[in-house]
Amino acid sequence: MTIKEQLIQEVELFPDALLAEALDFVLFLKTRYIDTEITTEEQDTILASQTAYELGDYLTLEQYASNQV
Repeated sequence: MTIKEQLIQEVELFPDALLAEALDFVLFLKTRYIDTEITTEEQDTILASQTAYELGDYLTLEQYASNQV
């Protein structure tokens, strides 16, 4: 199993209450270490995601999955 697959598996088992913190940490890592390798559009998406998180405007995994159908 790859690291990415392991990470996805762990996130799927995370309680909803911790998902926002996990997202915040992933966005922090992406901003800190990958910022120079991402496009302006991706930077805008990250900023919008951070703003939504700060406002409490985000979907749970269940809500996201139900919207994908």
